Amino acid sequence: MKKSRKKAIGKAGDSSHVIKPPVAVTVSRMDDWWVGPLILAMLVAITYGHTLDVPFYLDDFSSIQENPVIYQWDGSLRQLWRYSAMRIIAYLSLALNYQMHAFQVTGYHVVNILIHILAGMAVLGLLKGLVRTPAVSQAFSTSEKTWIPLAAAILFVLHPLQIQAVTYIVQRIASLAALFYVLSMAAFIQARLADQQRNRVIWIILCVVSAGCAILTKQNTATLPFSLMLLEYGFFQTSPKKLGVIILAGCIALLAAGLILVGVFDYNPFSLQKMLAMTRETTTISRVSYLATQLWVLLRYIRLFFWPNDLHIDYDFPLIDGMYNGQALIGLLIHVGIIGLGIWQLKKHPLPAFGLLFFYLAHAVESSIIPIRDVVFEHRTYLPNLGLIMVCTWFILFGLKRWIPFNAAVAIFLVMACGLGTATWLRNQQWRDPIALWKDNVRKAPGNKRGWDILGKHYLQAGQPENALVALNHAMDQSDIGNDLSNGSASVETILNIVVAHKHLKRYDRGLAIIDQALHKDMSPMNRSKFYVNRGNILFDQQHLDQAEAAFREAIKIYPAGLTARINLTVILGFTNRIAEGEALCHEVLAIDPNNDAAKRNIALLADLKKGIRGQVAGKDRK
Repeated sequence: MKKSRKKAIGKAGDSSHVIKPPVAVTVSRMDDWWVGPLILAMLVAITYGHTLDVPFYLDDFSSIQENPVIYQWDGSLRQLWRYSAMRIIAYLSLALNYQMHAFQVTGYHVVNILIHILAGMAVLGLLKGLVRTPAVSQAFSTSEKTWIPLAAAILFVLHPLQIQAVTYIVQRIASLAALFYVLSMAAFIQARLADQQRNRVIWIILCVVSAGCAILTKQNTATLPFSLMLLEYGFFQTSPKKLGVIILAGCIALLAAGLILVGVFDYNPFSLQKMLAMTRETTTISRVSYLATQLWVLLRYIRLFFWPNDLHIDYDFPLIDGMYNGQALIGLLIHVGIIGLGIWQLKKHPLPAFGLLFFYLAHAVESSIIPIRDVVFEHRTYLPNLGLIMVCTWFILFGLKRWIPFNAAVAIFLVMACGLGTATWLRNQQWRDPIALWKDNVRKAPGNKRGWDILGKHYLQAGQPENALVALNHAMDQSDIGNDLSNGSASVETILNIVVAHKHLKRYDRGLAIIDQALHKDMSPMNRSKFYVNRGNILFDQQHLDQAEAAFREAIKIYPAGLTARINLTVILGFTNRIAEGEALCHEVLAIDPNNDAAKRNIALLADLKKGIRGQVAGKDRK
């Protein structure tokens, strides 16, 4: 009995079945629904967790901090709808952020990071569905079906080219739109794979709702119906009849979107003037020039994806005059070749071919014939990068298997992911220091005047006015320096920062002269009010309190939504014993921005003045 039992055990030990169960258990654990999301959340926490103190940049000021629609939001959707109907969901999220955190950046960054995690999860869900579709299911092994979706999602959340859509607060518009876009595609795939009618209906509803949210978050999602049609054609054994029905449904969806534009947004498709206005953000760049430039911008995006060593917060990219330019023609040939390759391989290798075509579809709105003032920005690549990620993960984990073992391919991917994650962490660290970030930017793009201007502003905030003037001089043409700035090319922001620099250096007469010159320029009420605020600041330093008060009141009259003029007027009221009026102004500011430090300090010091203590009341420069 003992001998036979030993023999039986020995036979079992010789069997390959001893090895297979642990592998099966490992794969099944990796494929559990919670494992992938947990990995993504941990990786994002590691690479973005230190960005919670990154300050406002660029459009954060105009879209959030200086936007009365955000800080005076009355809680109604109608107000946001009137402000930006096509981005209402994005601005609703910013308005809600303000309700909870005012202008404290931490809360905004937490939301941005959560959106990034959810977008990564949506990518994971999309790829998990795609590898089960009839066109590719038989081609992939169990391990490949587990690793390709996870690898794609990991690259999506770790790639440094995604940073601008996450760490640059207002560009959650791009990441939130991408989340809804990818979620809609993932739901579409699940609806097509569903066995039960009830589940199919649920997924279809999610697909439609997500698509609607995408369209109402950012206009670049208008290509979603085409992406869904491409998914159907590439990944399912669709008969010509069914494909025709799907195309018809897509056309109906586009027609419905057109009717919405006509009925809700007052975009009349029969009015050429209105349609032309709707399809351009600037009139200073022609459509042909913009398209020609974008052919090279897209090549820059592709290069940055594969070698992200030259990232900018703000580019200085030259315009290309027309399509007959040699550069434009070379770019056109390259892109036609890539698109042709994607179409040719769509049935043979659907996953990478769809990725190539999706890259261009997702860029179609912002990189075609719709001119945008800034021709290149990294946050615009957030969604299109998914296409290149699909190509890379397919190539590494499937395409290389004829040359190397699968485990070696996984090792290559993990090394690449570690490198990208490290680069993302380091780049995010740079975003935490505005001077370091903008010094890096002007080093890479010395011809970018806006970069020099913003560097000068941050030098001012750091108490370095001499360095600020050096940077600000780079932001102007040499003919402007020392001359009448009202007739020069210097921007309003540059002139304002120069005024503040002269104030810090106590060159009051020069500062006031520049303000007088600048007020002859055409500018928005908000910018005009800033010049009056700075005039008041200089006059206050010179102890001309009556003139300073008049300047602050003029700033409030011109732009009633401004906060700085109210804060600084409180200074005058405190020193002229009008304590109650000063306290009322401080409370007005705190009702809008409950965390405004200057207003809080002024309330405390006004209370001291009531007691006869003549303290120094806090003011605030507009820089």
